[in-house]
Amino acid sequence: MEVMEVNQNFTILFAIKGLVSEGDRVKEKLYEYIPQKILIGISPEELEGLKKFIEKPFTVPMGDYDVIYGTLLSKFGEVEIPPPIFTQAVIYGVNRKVPMEGIDLDEETFGSYYGENFRVGDLVRYITRKRRMMRRNFNLNSPEEFVMEWKNNMDKNPGTKRMEDSRVQEICRRIVENANHGGSERTIAVIEYEFKNDVEDSLHRRDES
Repeated sequence: MEVMEVNQNFTILFAIKGLVSEGDRVKEKLYEYIPQKILIGISPEELEGLKKFIEKPFTVPMGDYDVIYGTLLSKFGEVEIPPPIFTQAVIYGVNRKVPMEGIDLDEETFGSYYGENFRVGDLVRYITRKRRMMRRNFNLNSPEEFVMEWKNNMDKNPGTKRMEDSRVQEICRRIVENANHGGSERTIAVIEYEFKNDVEDSLHRRDES
């Protein structure tokens, strides 16, 4: 996990989704900072779903790519789904009655973008790429290097890249918005590590403008 201090009242935790140990680090930081607001890099609907999961756990379906990702990531420690970095943030928010916001695209907008940007050829490539991902020798020197290499390989599919770019743009927009107008309210954002470079670039552009 990496910590970015945007200003004295706004901190971003870039953490690796899936690893239980990363969820524990997020939990530690939340109790250390005692935020008054929590931004989470998931959709508003996913946030509500996690609240229900925490109240009454249920089986979460996993896609083929989730299984491949989790199997490779398990080299670095125990893996869980839903991602502990998000469940720990939601548990903290629920227990402490801290306002939370899911700052990824909402499901309706995501579905609209998907219909516009994910073409038949992209879908075929998405399905057939699974075999190559299973056979690929990923960089397993560290979880950070692995997840960035995983993202770069997934983004080779133009449709996936367009969709991920749409998600990143919304997450960055909401982070910049909060950085500009957050005031004295202590805020923590929990964002998956894969988006670290994009978020940092957006904040740097804000500082330069």
